[in-house]
Amino acid sequence: MAISMPLFLVSCSSADDAVETPHPTSSDTVKTSFTLSVGLPKSNTSGAKAMSRVSDATAQAQSSPVFRGMDNMTLIPFALASSTTTVGTDATRNGDNNIVLPNTTPNTLSSDQITSTGNAKVYVDVSIPTETNAFLFYAKAIDATAGTSASTANDMFKYGTLKAAGLDAGKPSGISFTPVPITTSPDMTKGEAIATYLTSIANAKGWSSVSVDASTGQGKGLKNLYDNFIKLSAGSSDAIQNAVQDLYTSVVDLKSSQTTANQTICDAITTAIKNSTYASLNSDDKTLKFTDAISGYPANLNLPDGAATVKWADSKFTAQSTPTYTTDGTNVSAMKDYVYPISLWYRANTQIATSDADLKDKYVNGTSWADILNNYTSNPGTVTSSTHSIALKDQIQYAVGRLDTKVKLAGETLYDNNGAAVTLQGDGFPVTAILVGGQRAVNYLFQSASSDNTQYTVYDKDLNTTTTDNTTTKMIASKDGSITNHTLLLETPEKTPIYMVVELQNNTGRAFRGYNNGVIPAGSKFYLVAKLDPDADTGVTQPSTTTGFDKEKVIQQDFTTVANLTIGASSTSGGNTGLGAAYNVIPDLRTPALSIGMSVDLTWQNGLTFNVTM
Repeated sequence: MAISMPLFLVSCSSADDAVETPHPTSSDTVKTSFTLSVGLPKSNTSGAKAMSRVSDATAQAQSSPVFRGMDNMTLIPFALASSTTTVGTDATRNGDNNIVLPNTTPNTLSSDQITSTGNAKVYVDVSIPTETNAFLFYAKAIDATAGTSASTANDMFKYGTLKAAGLDAGKPSGISFTPVPITTSPDMTKGEAIATYLTSIANAKGWSSVSVDASTGQGKGLKNLYDNFIKLSAGSSDAIQNAVQDLYTSVVDLKSSQTTANQTICDAITTAIKNSTYASLNSDDKTLKFTDAISGYPANLNLPDGAATVKWADSKFTAQSTPTYTTDGTNVSAMKDYVYPISLWYRANTQIATSDADLKDKYVNGTSWADILNNYTSNPGTVTSSTHSIALKDQIQYAVGRLDTKVKLAGETLYDNNGAAVTLQGDGFPVTAILVGGQRAVNYLFQSASSDNTQYTVYDKDLNTTTTDNTTTKMIASKDGSITNHTLLLETPEKTPIYMVVELQNNTGRAFRGYNNGVIPAGSKFYLVAKLDPDADTGVTQPSTTTGFDKEKVIQQDFTTVANLTIGASSTSGGNTGLGAAYNVIPDLRTPALSIGMSVDLTWQNGLTFNVTM
């Protein structure tokens, strides 16, 4: 369903006596008034699709959507052959330049410049080449400074961003839209300091070579601690602090039961942990505080905790920024593969309707788009020297798709990989981010470009909140379900499942065992994976209306995909399901066989419905 957004061109004068020729392009133009009408959806329950990401206001997702305005408006004229109805990839622009829409800031439309009901705006003195019979139209919702030279990371997380290329090239084949990486050359200073710190602890004198007395078991505890420590893979500051804190507490508790030699090893470990360059003890003499040298990583790069990994090899730890495998075989993406959410774009690829009459008086409050279009004598039409009024035949639509995510728990009692019960605190687990894989650059139709197989992972951390009676509600995975978050995404290819990840906080106060029996420390972030598969054997329901909808695409432009995710309860038998499938890093979402930790009831507004269990 397209957003009702007709564009009108009305002639006010003719600067040239245009002469029609069979040549596909023309230097002759008709001076027009250009009227743009934005027909916003009346409500979210009417079947119209109010696009949304983060807050309702940002996403125009209110019950009566409030138009945010447009900038980067691009109108490209074409003179198509009579047998052609849409602009193809090899078409050539009619004329040397795109159409300029005059305003205080050219090629913009602010939210307060449209009329009521008809949502119209008239641009005067707009030159259109004769022989024009079709347009490509693109525009972006106004979003403060996101995507400009004045952009901040906060802007781009809030509004999204997208790199547009080739809009002035004159050929659709040169147009592309590409997700924007959060960092292309990550500053690894803090990551490398963390690796150096971990290496100094692992190489504490005597620890790696501690001997185990088979008869008494003396030394076994220290040996087990060492073997587990060098398997560390989660490399964020928070994950490392939790791991080192657990090690410190264990070594202190273990020391009194050790031989004199092993007590010396315990002292060497705790001394390395308390190296003042990296950490110190709080006043309770029990808990550690990290220094700035190793704190706030990789948040300082605007990346999720699970993007940071470390690796033990050749008697040292190294911080990883390129693709890597953890000790349990989990493949983790390169840091440069994480991108900002996609910004709200619009597009149209359409013929035009024309009239030699001045139709300005038809653009009044209360007049529908269909009624206005009926006034045009040629539909489709072609611009001639006598043309006074032009309208885009098709309505402008959203160029992106929307993923609505809601997370709930299967019950009040959940079990980890060992089958141990996990006791919830409060309502459930805080949801701190949504990540979606399988994003690719798109072409002039906002469809995946077949020549570019690079895949990106969208990191949406600026999650939706709701406020009622001065009470703000955040996303919490509970048995009653979280509030809904909205993420804008680019359309995905046909018959291509995508993986998404929910980042949650372990607020239970205790560690539990996740994927492959890995430890999810208290207070740390953990990650559960959901697979969205349009060809799943079960859990896929066709929409009641399929006009313009491709049931083989998980994300489709101008449609909403709703993912209702359920974290399974698992059982006392444990295994890689539910919380037992939790990762302590973010797995590469291109990996074909990931451990699935949630169920998905996936709904497309006017599209498909998926019901999948994680």
